[in-house]
Amino acid sequence: MSPEDVAASKASVTMRDRTLLFAVIGVASAVCLTWIITAARTVGYGFDITDEGYYLLSYRWWSSNPLALTGVQYIYGPVFELLGFDIVRLRIFRLVTIVVGQLFFAWSFMRWLRVRRPAAPPTKLWELAGITVILAAGGMCYSWLPLSPGYNDVILLGSFLGVSCVLWAATAVEQDKKVPIWALILFGLVVSVMVLAKWSSVVVLALIGVAAIVVLAGQGAQAVARGIFWALAGATGTAVLVHFLVVPLTEAIPGVLAVNRFIAETSYSPFTLIEMYWTTGLKLFGETLQQHFLLLIAAAVAVVSHGPVLRIAAWLLAAAGLGLSIYRVFQDGGLGGGPANNGKFQVTLLAAVLVAVVTIVVALIAKRWSPGRENLRTWVVLGLLAVLPFVQAFGTNNPLYLIGFNAFAAWAALMIAVVTGLEAAPLVARVTTGLVTVTSIVAVAAIAYGGLMLNPYRSLPHKDLTTATPMKPLSGLKLSQTTAERYTALDKLLKPYTTPSGRPIIAFDKMAGIVLMLRGRPFGEAWVSPKERERTAAGIKEVCSTKEPWPGNRQPLLFFNRRISELEITALQACGLDLRVDYKLIAPPKTTMNLQIYVPLNDPATRTP
Repeated sequence: MSPEDVAASKASVTMRDRTLLFAVIGVASAVCLTWIITAARTVGYGFDITDEGYYLLSYRWWSSNPLALTGVQYIYGPVFELLGFDIVRLRIFRLVTIVVGQLFFAWSFMRWLRVRRPAAPPTKLWELAGITVILAAGGMCYSWLPLSPGYNDVILLGSFLGVSCVLWAATAVEQDKKVPIWALILFGLVVSVMVLAKWSSVVVLALIGVAAIVVLAGQGAQAVARGIFWALAGATGTAVLVHFLVVPLTEAIPGVLAVNRFIAETSYSPFTLIEMYWTTGLKLFGETLQQHFLLLIAAAVAVVSHGPVLRIAAWLLAAAGLGLSIYRVFQDGGLGGGPANNGKFQVTLLAAVLVAVVTIVVALIAKRWSPGRENLRTWVVLGLLAVLPFVQAFGTNNPLYLIGFNAFAAWAALMIAVVTGLEAAPLVARVTTGLVTVTSIVAVAAIAYGGLMLNPYRSLPHKDLTTATPMKPLSGLKLSQTTAERYTALDKLLKPYTTPSGRPIIAFDKMAGIVLMLRGRPFGEAWVSPKERERTAAGIKEVCSTKEPWPGNRQPLLFFNRRISELEITALQACGLDLRVDYKLIAPPKTTMNLQIYVPLNDPATRTP
């Protein structure tokens, strides 16, 4: 072949690569724009009085109510205060942190993968394609949860930052360079913040920490010791700054420990959670196999196909598998997103992840994976990505997959690693895995859009949220006309009791948003759940044991959306309050949103004729 022919051949390959990369970038960018723009459009719409209300109420009184399940209020509380306690601004802050966090992880991953894939196209488009795919997968953060940030966001972003630090370390080790000190310090900062936000994050931190040690060990014991030193310095420095600039840890930690003691005594145990994780996880896995078995078989056959006859059969099987899976997704894939489709869209995305897992396992067994390419550090990183979504969700009292799939970007990175590592496999295997990866992020666009616009978290669809509420705590959020009118009437009725702001209010159950809306403050823990009534009672008694449980004569207002039980009556008696003697019903429940609202008889507003 002449030099001209060789040059032409290289040019044609480059053109093919560029065309393919531009196509991937185009699709992934469209997905990114879909979920980011949709999230930006919805920040001023809807309000959930349950979980979102709990987060926001705890942030509103972050510096004066230490009783909390986690310390997340000390992270988002100061931010909320700096933003003027504006809910819309806080939602925008969450969106920005999600995009920036996912981008940093995506950049860190592709930077590392470039070192592990020396045969990759020598163009920055290759990195850009991977970055946009991973960012597109980040849309799962908006698949069903509230728009305001919570402790799950801290753990998710912290996990991605921690893994990014490992990736920077792994890249430096592969290039025989010193690991950047800033990456080690950042990892220590992440450790302190995540533990403050949620104590169970020690599980994912331990996993990331082990991976980091294995990576650093590639440069010897001295590098490991150096990494541990700077990580401890970062963790200690962060703890000191929090103690002196945000909240004394001697005040924050006892409050968190108290609530966790209530839970240990009255609520779910770690064994109960693990059993629930296992049973619900097996159910999800079984449903995935049942709905997408043909696609998984096709992925395995595609890797081992050789010879024209078998490869034709593999192409046909792959087409049939993809066709059947797409049909099942449109039939019952939960593409509408939101809580209503939980347990459905996770099956769709898990199928894509399993295709990548089956492909890499079969490729290794059949020796279709380039021999000797991957070292121990690489397998540790890939293994970390494989388990990260579920491990970072540990500690939730929901099935692991409900929180785990918010970290779908980690699995998107894993799928990219598989697609780019199949040079020795047949074309049908590369095409099948690539198409599944791309279609999975297209599914993310539909799920995120549905979760924001069609089935938002405990809210009416976006099109029905047309009326702005005049109450300042809700910052003019648009609600349905009926809901806005009911909230306004309730606020007008109770204004003599809730002015000035900061009146203690206990809302039984899961109505923290009502307390926030009425400018009230929690009395005891901000979270009040019908399934954990003993925990709520313990929190009330804890406050009543203090020297001044409420300021002056501002005894707590009591809201009930259920029958009053002896448990609440007994808890209030610890405060010297008798519900039957010291309180009266302010109005018939049918005029107060079907709530029983009790006000103290000795309150000046009650005595006013």
